[in-house]
Amino acid sequence: MSAVRPNQKPSEAPGTRQRLMEAARAEFGDKGIEAATTRGIAERAGCNEVTLFRHFESKQKLLVAVVQETAEEFLTWCECGGGFSGDLLEDLARFARVYNESLERCEGMARAMIGESRRRPTLAKELIGDVLEPFHRSIAGYLEAHQQAGRVRSDLDTLAFAEVLTSALMGGLLRRSSGLSALDRDGWIRETVAIFVRGIMV
Repeated sequence: MSAVRPNQKPSEAPGTRQRLMEAARAEFGDKGIEAATTRGIAERAGCNEVTLFRHFESKQKLLVAVVQETAEEFLTWCECGGGFSGDLLEDLARFARVYNESLERCEGMARAMIGESRRRPTLAKELIGDVLEPFHRSIAGYLEAHQQAGRVRSDLDTLAFAEVLTSALMGGLLRRSSGLSALDRDGWIRETVAIFVRGIMV
């Protein structure tokens, strides 16, 4: 049986905080940051606003906690590992699939932060910008090895390539989920990677 922290009511023990985080993620994703309410989040979590404020003090602090947790999860999902084939098309498609799957898991929060990026640049940078840097560096490191082997153009800026590739994939997800693209997920990844690879091969 889980221990209850001091001053914590049994009904608020361990699972309540996580339920509030998940409810907030859903509320922010569905309604946007400004329109989301603490009452709506509390109702989704099956508790009251007093409980929410006891755990997070304010909507702003809850938002910060959700962004930090989402960023940590995204980093875990974006682990691509080794075992590459050496084929540019195949390996970059693997990077693209890993990124796309990770993005789909936090699409709601990503959309919410894109919408709020001008008003909350620090949080947007934490969720969308900083969290992608290790993934971009993984792609860049992979391409640099191919540059040394003479298979990729020596003048290619590998970090810029990684940023533009992931931006194209994010744009594809937003277009597909908004009904603006005739391409499905696999089609978008296949065509995007093929176009990018043709542009960097020697």
